[in-house]
Amino acid sequence: MRKEQWHMPYQDYQKAQKLAEKHHRQSLSRGEYPYLPALEELLPPKAEDGRIPLGQMEIPIAMIAGTVTAERTNAFASNFMPLLDSDTEFAAKWIALCADVRENGVQEPITVMEYMQRFYVIEGNKRVSVSAYFGAVSIEAKVTRILPKRTETTENIVYYEFIEFHRASGIYEIQMSQPGAFPRLCDAVIPREDPEAPFAVWDEELRKDIRFLYAVFAEYYCARNGQRLSACIGDAFLVFLEIYGFDALRQLSSAELKRRIDRIWSEFQVFKEDYHTSHILSPTEGSRKVALTKILPLSTAAVRIAFLYPKDPQISSWTYNHEIGRRYIQDVFGDRIETIPLVTGVEEAEAVIRNAVADGCRVIFTTSPEYHAISMRMTLAYPDVIFINCSMNTSYRQLRTYYLRIYEAKFLTGIIAGALTESERVGYIADYPVLGTPASVNAFALGVQMVNPRARVYLDWSTLENHDPYKYFREKGIDLISNRDINAPLAADTDFGLYGMYGDISFRLAAPVWNWGRLYEELVRSILIGAWKNDANDLGAHALMYYWGMSAGAIDIACSSRLPAGTRRLIGQMREDIAKNRFHPFTGVLYSQQGVCIAEENRQLMPHEIIGADWLLDNVIGTLPEPDDMKAEYRDFVRQHGLHTN
Repeated sequence: MRKEQWHMPYQDYQKAQKLAEKHHRQSLSRGEYPYLPALEELLPPKAEDGRIPLGQMEIPIAMIAGTVTAERTNAFASNFMPLLDSDTEFAAKWIALCADVRENGVQEPITVMEYMQRFYVIEGNKRVSVSAYFGAVSIEAKVTRILPKRTETTENIVYYEFIEFHRASGIYEIQMSQPGAFPRLCDAVIPREDPEAPFAVWDEELRKDIRFLYAVFAEYYCARNGQRLSACIGDAFLVFLEIYGFDALRQLSSAELKRRIDRIWSEFQVFKEDYHTSHILSPTEGSRKVALTKILPLSTAAVRIAFLYPKDPQISSWTYNHEIGRRYIQDVFGDRIETIPLVTGVEEAEAVIRNAVADGCRVIFTTSPEYHAISMRMTLAYPDVIFINCSMNTSYRQLRTYYLRIYEAKFLTGIIAGALTESERVGYIADYPVLGTPASVNAFALGVQMVNPRARVYLDWSTLENHDPYKYFREKGIDLISNRDINAPLAADTDFGLYGMYGDISFRLAAPVWNWGRLYEELVRSILIGAWKNDANDLGAHALMYYWGMSAGAIDIACSSRLPAGTRRLIGQMREDIAKNRFHPFTGVLYSQQGVCIAEENRQLMPHEIIGADWLLDNVIGTLPEPDDMKAEYRDFVRQHGLHTN
């Protein structure tokens, strides 16, 4: 190499060496290992479950973590910049390679091992170093994957999900931190009609679009210091993709994508370590009762309020309860509001909502968790319209949710069941293993346990494939059953609430009462008097959920006249104590089926612990089924809203 050809690469080496020394000092100051990690020192003994040659491919330089062996680790800082003096043989080779790369680019692929979505160099460390110095984002490599043995750790589960994601997408650079995220990403790009089917292989155009979206997102996320949040970029990217939808995003320019990131920036703070949801457990000052004439002048046009229903109220118990609430607030507020019921499936919900907004609706209650994602998208599309979703999913700061503490009524029906069972075997029929369901089961079981420590609660599910809960209960000699809370007018089933079974004859004992109207009344009043924003301002919440119960008059229990007088008196006293916050069902020592102590003496579970419970009390016999155990028509719902999807 001539002297003039040597000069520039030599200067490059000196600049790279300074970068290495600076990075080395910073690593030491942070207490981090300052050199390249060696895979042979990181890989636990007997941790491998095989090796798979993946062939030659382009890999992201940012995901090259170190070397396979420890021979050359101290020649590089952990950012792959060279540390050795410029008069060494190592430096001479680096400089010669630098000159060649300047002239011809990197000609030969490097050889790497991939382990847990990180690459470790077998051959080609200097090519990585020079490429990184010149700002290259990728490099050709011959890749062999080291499969770790399967374990139940989060990292291991996520990695094996990544393998399936990579098989479909061919993309390495997206990383996730939580189980289920990679499958959600695949489904966000190409939804599967059959949830059991393998993910479809992406074509080159699809890969190009996703890489573009991710590159724009990652660059802007970091530019806004998103790396300070505890969520990795991939977690935030998935939220971005699920909120807006892939098909809509792939049509946008970089500038338009950045504007959409700005709109939902507060949502990424959901992942911060100090994140919490504020649960409003009773009416606030903002929804206090005032005279209607002080809410709106008489001349003001009626505020239009839409209620989205997933099913017809005549056939759906869930929707029927909400419809009663809608009619109630229409009566309360009279001509000051106009409420509009809209029955629509999830697929048509966006079009229905857009039409409702066009027709002048300024408040929209979406009354099912199925509408959660679409509610968030519409919140962003129509910032002047108030959307509120009935769900225990509190993922988004900009979308408030609401639900009722039905577990309080379940606790009281459990007391009745425990007091009246003769067989000491009580049945409980649940519908879906989703957020809040274990809380209801456990509260019922606590009520049974309080008055009858010997009794057991047999849990079964109405939505299991090829299964009849009644047959199971008859085999177990169960005499009392807790079932759905209320029947729709045209529902075929007549058994609801808590009832006794003697042969083919049933008789009702009690039933929980959902009073959605009470919640709707206070929320609408808060909106009408302009106090809607006060709740978020006062509480400083990242996400906000209205979670009302007996203390707010939103939950109650209806008891049969057949109940013994003593039992009625006990229930009346316990109901009053719960309503006045003198008693909380989830207080004191609690043990799960596995013998794990959930709560110790005098400790009261917090709302988020109750909602997110994925355990069953020690006097419950039964399990929380997996989505695959459900009837086909319910599997998607459980996958999307189950116990581990938030």
